[in-house]
Amino acid sequence: MNTKSGELFSEIDYKLKEGSAYPIIIADQFRTPENMGHIIRLAANFACAKVLLIKEDSEVRLSKIKKIAGAAYGQVDWLFCSTHEIKTHLPDDYTVVGIETTKDSHSMHSSALPNKMALVLGNEVYGMSETLLNMCESFYHIPMPGVIKSMNVTQACCASLYAWSSQNVLEI
Repeated sequence: MNTKSGELFSEIDYKLKEGSAYPIIIADQFRTPENMGHIIRLAANFACAKVLLIKEDSEVRLSKIKKIAGAAYGQVDWLFCSTHEIKTHLPDDYTVVGIETTKDSHSMHSSALPNKMALVLGNEVYGMSETLLNMCESFYHIPMPGVIKSMNVTQACCASLYAWSSQNVLEI
């Protein structure tokens, strides 16, 4: 049995469904460089168009981000920006959605995610800022039937990108 992913994936080609574009990730004030690095790596896994790391107030250890992101560090278009700069980095035809458990959120299992999606992920402790909550056109949650009803922000990102991919990427 061959378990080498490089060989397996070289034999499979993926393409977007017509009308789709790869997601953009917006990370709102992440506290740890580890989570930033993991998000950049996930962006490379799912061919995301861009990662916007919203950072308003403090320095970040780029060496730690680079270590965690690994090879993805130089393969993904990512940048730090302020909340006020977000819209300048988003195409007009993208829909901004939040991964947040709210009374108005929709289950990812039973919802069609936008074909052109800017995915907002909140801070590890405080969630999304009021500004980003107001920027979102809709909210989605990840159904969790287990006893724990929260997950790490990078896990939530992975689940969300997988859900989007299952709806928008074709295997050929």
